[in-house]
Amino acid sequence: MLSINNLQPLIEDWKANVVNLLGDGNDTERLAEYALHVSRILAYPDLDVKDILDKIDAMGRELILATKKLMPLRPTQIIEKINNYLFKQKEFRANLQDYYNPLNSYVNVVLEQKSGIPITLSIIYIRIAHILKFRLHAVNFPAHFLIKHILEGDGSEIIIDPFNGGRIMDDYALKELLDQFYPGQNIALTRAFVDKATSAQVMIRMLNNLKGSYYESQDIERAEIANEMIIAIEPHNPDAVRDKGMIFLKRNNPLNALEMLNMYLELDPEAEDADAVLDIIRQVREQINKK
Repeated sequence: MLSINNLQPLIEDWKANVVNLLGDGNDTERLAEYALHVSRILAYPDLDVKDILDKIDAMGRELILATKKLMPLRPTQIIEKINNYLFKQKEFRANLQDYYNPLNSYVNVVLEQKSGIPITLSIIYIRIAHILKFRLHAVNFPAHFLIKHILEGDGSEIIIDPFNGGRIMDDYALKELLDQFYPGQNIALTRAFVDKATSAQVMIRMLNNLKGSYYESQDIERAEIANEMIIAIEPHNPDAVRDKGMIFLKRNNPLNALEMLNMYLELDPEAEDADAVLDIIRQVREQINKK
């Protein structure tokens, strides 16, 4: 397993190149840059972040040339042009066959393979739109990442789903999406679900996706790095604190595991898995007392 000596330089790298730069959600054009540092630190140490950004920006400039004679365009027309360029001309698509593969969370891989999951397709979409001077914001919708454009003047919103060809989502479509992921629960659609997400929230969501994928595949080293990257952004993130405790257990470090698991319950005493975590704490204490 990865030692703390090997882990620390990676986290310092992450802090220097991303954490210390994270904005309040108005720096959406930098999401691709931040996401590429995720790729570099977790899987592609020789990745040239600037080179990949230049490739995305070149796509944006290509689209500008194709639409220059048509300017100015209404927001819905701009969205239509991006959709046509990205999903028809360039043939980007949703990866439905291998959705949970961690490669879908790496923007450089998605750019090369032209298929990905909602969050990575959205990040590429946002960057291309930025080149067109069309501001888009991230939306941390439950179970399905979205983006939106806020209209000047009345502040109304156009919500877009890049995973489904850039379709524009009305309230009916959003409720349908919510019901699809939470069947039988009849969760009420509230505006909080489509609030603008900060860059930190987007990176945490991306890292959670990767952590889950790597944990499932028993790649504990990468799962631990992803988890520590979350903690570097948000030291008291309850799920990250819990998962750090579970990783300590896998490392046969029960005392540190107890500390983290107890901290988790202090941070989120009403957690759905609180009883399960309490059972783990009891079992660990019993094992320690037997020694």
